[in-house]
Amino acid sequence: MNRREYLAGSAALLATTAMGGCASREQSAPYPGQMYDAGEVPIEASGWTRPKGIQPAYAPLRADVQADVTIIGAGLAGASLALHLAEAGLRVIVLEARQPGWGASGRNAGHVLPVLKDLSVFDPFPDRGRRFLELFREHHALTFDLARKHGIECDAVQAGYLNVMRGEGAFRTFSDESSRLEKAFGLAVERLGAADVARLTGSTYYPFGVLYTDGGRVNPYLFTNGLVAAAVRHGAAVHGESAALTLAAAGRRWRVTTANGSVVADRVVFCTNAYPTDIVPAFTDSFYPLTAYAVSTRPLPEKARELVMPSGATLAQAPIDLNPFVVDGNGRIITSSIPSASRPQDARWHFGHHLAWIHRTWPDTRGLSIEMEAYWTGRVALRDREFPGVFEVRPGVYGLMFFNAWGNLMAPLMGMLLADGLARDSVGRLPFPVDRPRPVDNRNKQDFMIRKLLIPAARLGQRIGLI
Repeated sequence: MNRREYLAGSAALLATTAMGGCASREQSAPYPGQMYDAGEVPIEASGWTRPKGIQPAYAPLRADVQADVTIIGAGLAGASLALHLAEAGLRVIVLEARQPGWGASGRNAGHVLPVLKDLSVFDPFPDRGRRFLELFREHHALTFDLARKHGIECDAVQAGYLNVMRGEGAFRTFSDESSRLEKAFGLAVERLGAADVARLTGSTYYPFGVLYTDGGRVNPYLFTNGLVAAAVRHGAAVHGESAALTLAAAGRRWRVTTANGSVVADRVVFCTNAYPTDIVPAFTDSFYPLTAYAVSTRPLPEKARELVMPSGATLAQAPIDLNPFVVDGNGRIITSSIPSASRPQDARWHFGHHLAWIHRTWPDTRGLSIEMEAYWTGRVALRDREFPGVFEVRPGVYGLMFFNAWGNLMAPLMGMLLADGLARDSVGRLPFPVDRPRPVDNRNKQDFMIRKLLIPAARLGQRIGLI
């Protein structure tokens, strides 16, 4: 079962009823509510920018230049693609509408999950996914490998990805699922009882657990900017504040124009994920946008740091993951979920749900100072199948996007694999299909189902003790 199926199944058991108000009053938000609703608050709001501040900006494109490959978007996918193409000796120019890591790559939950949960995505692959699975097994720690190789200080810690459960039935179901994934992906899995879960979490609330030992966490904003910097060191040119405005054929090549310049290249790759430009409408219509939020605390007091997740593992709950959870290297809790449709800017209201869960899970934290530091939103791109979209809309014009909330590993991995195909001029032999984007039915469907129905129902269930 995937995350959306967990939510749907649980919501069927609960009433699809919105929660009533909570004790804390809405706080004045620093940005307009519609910016939170759309996942477009400034990147300065992201807690991932707090440890080292906003990274140095890249200058706009102010000339007419040429390249082998133009990349639109400097998130994790675009950064990895640029780095691996530059390492292969190609001339690469990256155009970013704002600055690297501005989108989901600087806003997500920071989890590194070393597995894809839905094996049915491989059914339409020409070889039913055999080659891709072989490469995934080889590179499932790519996030950590790239951080080490390029000296990126981004809190990339391979301390495990721990899934915890309250009920034995949920544990058996998750364990059976993990057995299939263990075999398919060569995944290292440990099935844990109450004592081991308590040792890893510091809590006795969850008596069952399944640990993916190769998973962990990362600061995605710093990781993205580190990949971009590494790409520049290998010869790529990166331009911020350089939104792509037009795309037109230039003989057998392609010209992309910005406000103050242009790039003519043999190939163009759009890596815009959930923040597409409108110059290729097919990319805008082929995913379900969903707004998510995250919240970070101030560094925990020493006593709380001893109590909460002493193992440093990334934590998820099953069958419903309402509080995806890490404690980073600065001793901050970072957790996330889907914002209220009626009050997306109300940071205190959302933080209150997580704080209540923290106090329930670690009762000894009651009375300790756990204070909110930052609250931000971002946009997730969902597909009908949980595999990234790799598209060719015209000869030489590609898209790499739609990571279904698993981008901290899949985006750099897919960027590396596509770079290899482009560098070898063998895109047709990639280990995954290269499709044409297809419009989805009712782009607002997932937002309605998940944000307006399932999450409120799950929050109600958690509030009354059913979850």
